[in-house]
Amino acid sequence: MTRKEARDNGFKIIFEYEFQKMSADELLDLYYSLYPDDSAQTEYLNNLVRTVLDNLKEIDETIAKYAKGWTLERISKVSLAALRVGICEILFDSEMPDNIAINEAIELAKIYEGEKAGSFVNGLLSSVYKSRQ
Repeated sequence: MTRKEARDNGFKIIFEYEFQKMSADELLDLYYSLYPDDSAQTEYLNNLVRTVLDNLKEIDETIAKYAKGWTLERISKVSLAALRVGICEILFDSEMPDNIAINEAIELAKIYEGEKAGSFVNGLLSSVYKSRQ
């Protein structure tokens, strides 16, 4: 599994969290029971899922702060998962360049929801990025 594939799988697990409300370990156990993988990127995948869920309150507060006119409940589950992954990488992954984190989150939103979602994710994550400069 490549880093891109690990991020995509992490996105899917974070998306699933909205429906299952399971712990990070339970979600990862479920994922690996369905898709066993021993690649080097499993550590990244595990860290991504755990970091998002461990810091969900701060990540969601960041989304709420920059989602002008939107509540978390109004944001689609796909866009919300992409935003959570992007913000997690921006705030908590010092090895991930912010521009790559933003671009990858945009691509996830576009793939799974469409161009408008990509634009929404881009605008919000760009605001988060600019506020950190």
